[in-house]
Amino acid sequence: MKHPSFDYVLAGLFLAAALALPVFFHALGLGSTFMPMFYPLALAGFLVTPPLAMITGVAAPLVSALLTGMPPFYPPIAFIMMAEGLLFTGLPHGLQKLLRLPVWLTLLIILLLDRLLLYFLMLGMSSLLHLPGWFLGWASVLHGLPGLAVMMAILPWFIPKLREKKERIKRRYA
Repeated sequence: MKHPSFDYVLAGLFLAAALALPVFFHALGLGSTFMPMFYPLALAGFLVTPPLAMITGVAAPLVSALLTGMPPFYPPIAFIMMAEGLLFTGLPHGLQKLLRLPVWLTLLIILLLDRLLLYFLMLGMSSLLHLPGWFLGWASVLHGLPGLAVMMAILPWFIPKLREKKERIKRRYA
């Protein structure tokens, strides 16, 4: 499958943003509640070809963990976030192109599936660490609700505008 070179540039920009935003949010004391890594990953899922988007989705938590120690490898939050990143970047194209869903509904489905995935992954992790799974699962799901609300408020408006801009740039330099 041939990838337009502009998608490589966008994937790199989204990866850089996914690495920088969490550092910025933590410096402001906002922590992970607003899920700062997932904004650029969601944008990559909607704007970049699926294989490049999925590489970005898996690479962002991995590279961040290697460079900054966050998310940590133990407990295995980095691996959980890699699975979430894959979901955020792998599903938008299919849901939009195959099912012809609007951006807002696609994003809502992805966010709901992400919370479901997170819950079950936290249940599995908690059993390995001998922690109360139901509590850890629900605490993790609820912890990100402010970030989900912000994503639903901003991204459905922002994604179509970025798609138009991407098409204009591609036409200009084609």
